Amino acid sequence: MAPPLLNLDGIKLTFGGTPLLDGTELTASAGDKIALVGRNGSGKSTLLKIAAGLIEPQDGEVFRRPSATVRYLPQMPDMDGFASVRAYVEAGLGP
Repeated sequence: MAPPLLNLDGIKLTFGGTPLLDGTELTASAGDKIALVGRNGSGKSTLLKIAAGLIEPQDGEVFRRPSATVRYLPQMPDMDGFASVRAYVEAGLGP
């Protein structure tokens, strides 16, 4: 079996003394479809930022397959200068 594209194991992150993520795990393999569901402020976006390498966890292991590309699309993107959402996304993918 091939290694996963992404594996987050035991992820911990605290903001302001309150744990936001505490031992969180996520694994994504080729072809997986994943939905993150939770209340506002429960850490969904933060977990995705960790997956994309925009934030480092305080503890836990992050594995991204070297051949995989992980990107984060903000909830409220600045679309100025882009004709469509597709153009915005394509600009963020890089080579």
